Amino acid sequence: MKIHKILVVEDDMIIQMFISKVLKDAGFEIVAEARTSDQALQYVEKFRPDLVLMDISIAGPIDGIETAEMVGKKYNIAVIFITGNSDQATIDRAKKTNPIDFIFKPIDENQLKRRLKSLEIKG
Repeated sequence: MKIHKILVVEDDMIIQMFISKVLKDAGFEIVAEARTSDQALQYVEKFRPDLVLMDISIAGPIDGIETAEMVGKKYNIAVIFITGNSDQATIDRAKKTNPIDFIFKPIDENQLKRRLKSLEIKG
């Protein structure tokens, strides 16, 4: 999997800025940053990213899990969940959308870079 364009979906602006900076510094292109499920779906349609980093608890009419399910079914775009929710029920529900991975908050900068770089090597 070659990752050129990434959509970051995170409703906490500080975390969103941190993720985007880390990824840009690592050489990835951030095509957009969404804070709600509606924005995420609009940006997926408009930019067709290679990967979506999706927070599970986002604002909007649907949560990140439902948004990821729609992104996967309609666009076949890979999703990595970013979450502070580590309860098993939430994780099990999210796994049904077949994400490539989970990154748990607080986010470790080096772990985030390694995970994305390893995806590029595998693909």
